[in-house]
Amino acid sequence: MTRHPADPGRPHPERPRPADPGRPGRPRPERAAGPIGGSILALGAWAVVAHTSGSGWVQTLGAVLTGVLVVGLAGPAVAVTRAKVTVVRSPADATAGSGAELRITASARVRVEPVDPGGPRTFAGPRHGPDEDDHDEGATTSLTVVPEHRGLVPWVTVDIASASPFGLMWWHRQLRLPLTQVMHVAPRMGVAGRIWPPDDLRSAELRRRSPAVVGEPRGVRPYRPGDSRRWVHWPATAHSGVVMVRDMETPAANLPTVRVVLPEDTDQADAAAGDGLAAVAALLRDGTAVLLVTDEAGGTCAAVVGDRRAAGRRLGRAVAAPDRPAITASPGPGTPAPGAGPKWSPP
Repeated sequence: MTRHPADPGRPHPERPRPADPGRPGRPRPERAAGPIGGSILALGAWAVVAHTSGSGWVQTLGAVLTGVLVVGLAGPAVAVTRAKVTVVRSPADATAGSGAELRITASARVRVEPVDPGGPRTFAGPRHGPDEDDHDEGATTSLTVVPEHRGLVPWVTVDIASASPFGLMWWHRQLRLPLTQVMHVAPRMGVAGRIWPPDDLRSAELRRRSPAVVGEPRGVRPYRPGDSRRWVHWPATAHSGVVMVRDMETPAANLPTVRVVLPEDTDQADAAAGDGLAAVAALLRDGTAVLLVTDEAGGTCAAVVGDRRAAGRRLGRAVAAPDRPAITASPGPGTPAPGAGPKWSPP
């Protein structure tokens, strides 16, 4: 696992995490001093009573009490060791700082708390109750995780705990659960004005931008003010009940280009990726595709993105590339030169 440069014990969030779920942790007691101390005092007091009275039934009850305390203190360790938790459904996309819902199942009733990424704790597994669903061992439970950083998340680390059978003491251990699919965590939305002046983003020309009238058709979309009547797609309009127009594929050489280069620092990389996402989103809202250039584990990737989800995935996969300018934006053709600086103009 790649480590954070400032903290060797912290995983580097912009590097893809290993898919190996690893070995589960050993069970450990939670706040054991109170339950163990109370049990010792109870057994000591009962021993004094049994010794003073000399009655056989008192000694028998003492032996039963000892067995109950031993099972109540050590039993949860066995229960939490045998418990199995599985992720049965996970989302493909998430956003840093926002919750993502997983669906999990558990073989026994346990408390589940996400550790990496973090999130609120919940209870999973079958339980006894009047509701029929409570008896269904295959019932799923919602588990919310909140990634703090962008990146690829193939697994989550959870802390499971149990106090079964008597609730005298909690035992817990950590498990690394593989997801059903790699979760792409997009960065938080930044500020597009950090890349080019806000006046350019607010210009009337940019707000009224329409798709190109040349190129290969890529589908249809709803009519927007400024579209030509010649672009109306009548069969799609009749089928949907709203005016639909042809959407043409703009040649890549004429597309606006956003180049996002991430620094090594984790927080700065997240901020730079967020600003890049805001810049791409601003262009996408105005009806133009964007040529997004990022550095990934396999090398530099330059590809057209047509929606915010695709841009978020690309920026979630992006890795740090030192000794380059943070973000540049240009009209094309191609990728802007490294020393071009933050600028933009219509294609």
